[in-house]
Amino acid sequence: MALRWALGLLAVLLATMAAPARPALAHASLLGSEPADGVTVAQPPARLKLTFNEPVSPLIVRLIGPTGAASTPAVTAENNTLTITPPELARGTHVLSWRVISADGHPVGGAVLFSVGAPSERPTAGVIATDPAVAKTIWEVRILIYVGLFLGVGGAAFVALMAQTRPLPARAEMLITIALALGLAATLFSIGLQGLDALALSIAQLWRGDTWRSGLATSYGWAAGLAVLAQFFALLALRLRHRLLARACGAGGLGCVGLALAASGHAATVEPQWLSRSVVFLHTVCIAFWLGSLMPLAAIVRDTKRSGGELAAFSRIIPLPLTVLIATGVYLAFIELDRADALWTTNYGIVLSIKLALVLWLLGLAAANRYVLVPRLIPNRTKPARRLATAIGTEAMLAVLILGTVASWRFTPPPRALIAAEPASIHFHGGKAMAQIEVEPVRARGAEVAIQVLDGEFHPLAAKAVTIFLSNRDAGIEPVRRDASSIGTPNWRIEDLRIPIAGRWKLRVDILVDDFDKETLEDDVLLSRAP
Repeated sequence: MALRWALGLLAVLLATMAAPARPALAHASLLGSEPADGVTVAQPPARLKLTFNEPVSPLIVRLIGPTGAASTPAVTAENNTLTITPPELARGTHVLSWRVISADGHPVGGAVLFSVGAPSERPTAGVIATDPAVAKTIWEVRILIYVGLFLGVGGAAFVALMAQTRPLPARAEMLITIALALGLAATLFSIGLQGLDALALSIAQLWRGDTWRSGLATSYGWAAGLAVLAQFFALLALRLRHRLLARACGAGGLGCVGLALAASGHAATVEPQWLSRSVVFLHTVCIAFWLGSLMPLAAIVRDTKRSGGELAAFSRIIPLPLTVLIATGVYLAFIELDRADALWTTNYGIVLSIKLALVLWLLGLAAANRYVLVPRLIPNRTKPARRLATAIGTEAMLAVLILGTVASWRFTPPPRALIAAEPASIHFHGGKAMAQIEVEPVRARGAEVAIQVLDGEFHPLAAKAVTIFLSNRDAGIEPVRRDASSIGTPNWRIEDLRIPIAGRWKLRVDILVDDFDKETLEDDVLLSRAP
C-alpha cells in the first residue's frame, strides 16, 4: 500500500511538472520615467529616473547607446524611485534596461527608450529577462518545497500533536520522511535558483558565488531559511520519543511554515503588512495542519490495532482550522483581486479559480468522510476502514494538484500588483480651447476622469459638450467613445472609464464650443491600468 501511495503521488507530481512553464511576469509596476518612454529631449539629461508603485532594489541597470555600446551607470535607490547617473549621452536613441527586486521578493525587468537630439536606429537590446529554463525549474522545485512544508511538516506535526500512541505505522513515517527530504533539498536548491532569477542568468551559472549571495540577499532568503528550520523541526518531531519535546518541535515546525510564507510573496506586501502577514501566517498553518493529516490518517485508519482515537479527535478539531482557512482565504482573494471578473480575465485569477475548484472538491470529499464514512467506522473497522483510507488517499492526490497549481503564482502577478494607483495629469492646448485632464484609477471601478475646459487665455470656457476617444492600436483596441457630464462650467466628469492595460494610448478630446465650432485636441499619453 505504501508503494502505491508513493507511486501515485509521484505520478501526479510528474504530470504537474510536465506542463509548460509560464513566462515570468512583473510583480511591481513602473509608474513613469524621466525622460518618459519614447520621448526625444533636446539636451542630454544629467539624471535618469524610474518610479515604481512600491519600493524596489536595483539588481541590474544597463544603458545601451546608439552604437550598441553598453555601460553600467551608478544607481541610487530611495523608496519607490531609482536615480541613475548616466555617462555623457551621445546624440541618438538610447535604451535604459533595468531589473529590480520587488517587495515580494520577485525580480522584475523592463526597458525605457528615449532619444537625445533626434531619434536614430534603436540599439539591439531589450528587457533583461529570466531564462525560461530557470523559470520552469523554479516552478518544479517550488512544488517539491510545498510537498515538504505542507505534507511533510504538516504530517510530522499531526503525528506529534495528535497521535495517541507511538510509533505510527511504518508506511506513514516513511512517506512523511520522503516528503521532508524532498522539500529540504528543494529549499536549499531554490536559493541558487532565486539568485539566477535575480541576475537573469542561465542554469549553467548556478555554481557562481554571486548567484547564491543574490538569492540570500532577497526577502526569499529569509523565507527559505524559515522553511529549512520548519523541516528540521519536523524531522526532530518524528524521531523524538519524548512526547513533550516532540509536540514542541511539531508546533514549532507548523509555526515556521507560517512564518516562511509570510516572509515574502504577493500577499505579504499588502498594506498594512502586519495584518496581511498575520493572515498569511494563519492561512498557511491551517493548510499545513489539514493537508499534513492526510497521510498519517490513512495509515491509522488501516491499522486495526489502533483504537481510532486520533480519527475521532481530528474530526472534532478540524472544523475550526477549516473555518479559519476559508475566512483568511476570502480576505487574501479580496486584497489580491481588483474586481470580480479578474477571476477569469487575468492569469492570476485563472490560477485562483482552478485552485478554488480543487479546494471545493477536496472539501466535498472531507465532508463526506467526516459525516458518512467516519460514523460507519466506529462500530465496524473492516470494510469502512478500507473505503475511508481510499478516500483520504484521493484527498492527498488532490492536495498535490493544489500545490502544483499554487506554485504557478510565483510567475503570475496579482491584479493588485498591476494597478498603478498614481493619477495621470494631462494638458492639451489648442488654438481656441485647452483641456486639463486628471485620470485617477479607482479599485474595481475603472478610472475617474476630471476635465477642465478653458479658452486660449486660460479663462473658463462654457462648452456645450465634451467627448473623449481612447484607443490603443498596438493592443488591438479601437477607439472607445465616452461622453463627459458637466458638473458646472468649466468642469466635466467621466466615471468608470475602463483602461484594460497600462501603456501608451491615443487620447482625443472633442470640445463642442457652440453649434458650429468644435475644437479637437489629441496626443499620445501614458495611462495606468484601470480595469
